[in-house]
Parts: sequence; C-alpha cells; structure tokens
Amino acid sequence: MSTIPDANPSSVDQPPGPDTGSPARRPPRSSAGVRGRRRYDDGCAAAHALDLIGERWALLVVRELLLGPRRFSDLRQTLCGISPNVLTQRLGDLEAAGVLQRRSLQPPAACRVYALTPWGAQLETVILELLKWGVRSPGFERGQALTADAMALSFKAMFDPDLAQGLACRITLVMHRHAYHVAIGQERLAVARGDPPCHPAEAGGWAAATLYAEPVTVLQLAYAGRPLEAAQAAGACRHEGNTQALRRFLSCFRVAPPVLPAGSASPPVAMIDPFS
Repeated sequence: MSTIPDANPSSVDQPPGPDTGSPARRPPRSSAGVRGRRRYDDGCAAAHALDLIGERWALLVVRELLLGPRRFSDLRQTLCGISPNVLTQRLGDLEAAGVLQRRSLQPPAACRVYALTPWGAQLETVILELLKWGVRSPGFERGQALTADAMALSFKAMFDPDLAQGLACRITLVMHRHAYHVAIGQERLAVARGDPPCHPAEAGGWAAATLYAEPVTVLQLAYAGRPLEAAQAAGACRHEGNTQALRRFLSCFRVAPPVLPAGSASPPVAMIDPFS
C-alpha cells in the first residue's frame, strides 16, 4: 500500500442480491466452502494463489482497492463490463479467501465499503509486476482507455528513480472527478486517492501543481511524450500551479519497449503514435 494515507475513502453501498436487487446479507464463508469452482489440486503455492485470485475480474477488483476502500457502486462504475452478479460473486470469493473485508464507515458517511486486508494489500507487488510484464507484450495495444486508479497505480510501475534524481515535488491529478496525490522524493514515489495527506488547513498548498485530465490523456503525457501545451490547446487537459514542476514530474517515467515477436528480426512497430 502507499505510504501516503488515503484520507477520504469513498462512501459505499451494498451489492444487490443475485435476483431481487436487495442488499446481500450473508455470513463470511471459508475458502474451503466455496463451491462450483475448479481448482488446480497442485501442491505448489502459486497454484493455490491462482485458486484464490485466478478467476476473471478478481485481480482487477483488487487493483481498484489498492488505493483505498470503495463502494460496490464505485466498483461497478469503474470495472466496465462486469455484471452486478459477477461482481457480487468475486467480492464474496475474495472475502472468503481473506483478501478483502467489508467495513462500516462512521457517520457522517454511515455506509459500508470494501477494503483490502493487510494480506490482500500485499498483492500490490504482484499487480505492479504484472503491469510491467504485460506492457511488453507484442500484442498489447498501448494507449487504450483505463481506469483512474489503474493510471495512478501505473506511476509506481513506470517510475524511474534515475530520472528523478534530486527531485522533490508533489502533484495532484484529478481524473474522473477523483483526486490523486503523487509525491516524489529521495528517488521514491508514493500515491494516494482522496484528500491531500496533510492537515485540511494546509490542503490548498500541498501540491506544486494540479492537472485535470482523463486517465488516457495523463497516460499520453507521462508515457507517450505528448507535449503538455499541445494537450491543453486541444482541450484535453488543464492545469494550475507550477508548470515547470508538472513537466518535471511527467518526465520521471520510462516504459519498456515491447519484446520482439518470436522469429522477428526487426523491431516491432510502435504501438503509440508519437505526438509532435
């Protein structure tokens, strides 16, 4: 998990039941009691891990919780294509496995959220390594739309300490109406979703600059070399604060090139068109 705390997790609702749409109220289940799922029956711990998190959507649910708790409706909105019933099943399976838990927020929120357990939060390393591995696939189409949390987390995977030597800066990015706060210092990077990680009275001065953009525009600015001025002229983003600090921040990331396809003797075709 990030070293910057998530100060303001989203308030949440409960998932609908499988048929009626009413709140699902079921007791916690043990992983041994989950039925209808094929298992590997392999003594390797990696195989057991896949028994727990290998179902479709499971790791993406975990990804959307790494930066803090979320409501059921938040997950439905960000994970495009997942049905309410499938999401309910994945959440139940992950809860039974001890990966996540349901928590009640105190008033004024007074609602329930899904949050990773400390053990579940350790999957951040797994997801970041999968991100770095997957981006090098010759078949991965770079530059596609992605969730705001996925974009924020990708900073951790693509951050290059060598490019950030001597840099200390704080940047806020507003994507999909959610604020993400990124701090770089001592060749390290931390990211949090929610309110700035400081006293409310100091929130206005926490970041050197604030960038307002959709996740795919942030991706283009940080990873594909799209000039900030060109993106602003096109109406794709706007920013407030120190322009030089924002440009410096966007220069601290490096994306590895795709691997050569098997049997290929020439470099693969670039999968993101360069911006001039």
